[in-house]
Amino acid sequence: MPLFTYKIIDGHFVSDFGVHDLPSEIEALIEAIKLARSLREGRPELLGKGYSIFVIGDDGTAVCSIPT
Repeated sequence: MPLFTYKIIDGHFVSDFGVHDLPSEIEALIEAIKLARSLREGRPELLGKGYSIFVIGDDGTAVCSIPT
């Protein structure tokens, strides 16, 4: 299974969310949406500040960017 790296960014790198071993890019996208929702609920002060969950595939290509 491919590895997908999750990061929170605000135009610059902010924090790692780790690496997930998932079966497809679709699953990686779903996980990014879950992480973004979790951030919205747990860190409401980040809303409207330009933060996103950025996902990178194991080949180094961008998979998706989900705003928080």
